[in-house]
Amino acid sequence: MKRKVGTLIEDEVMRLAKRRAAEEGRPMSDVIQDALIRYLHAGAAHPKEREAAYNLFCNHPFKLTPKQFRQVLEEDAWDV
Repeated sequence: MKRKVGTLIEDEVMRLAKRRAAEEGRPMSDVIQDALIRYLHAGAAHPKEREAAYNLFCNHPFKLTPKQFRQVLEEDAWDV
């Protein structure tokens, strides 16, 4: 059984979701449901795991030399 829900979604996210639905010829509700299912999948990280990952990568930044930092800034993301 399906249930109707109401929520607020950022304009850009909604635009991208509508585009994906149109490209795939599917209803928006299917695209949103698929995204929610992927998020809730058993393999998804739990809140404590996400918080630990955030703390590891955001509270303890990598120590880069100025040269390494400059290389990262100048790197073309499309070449990665």
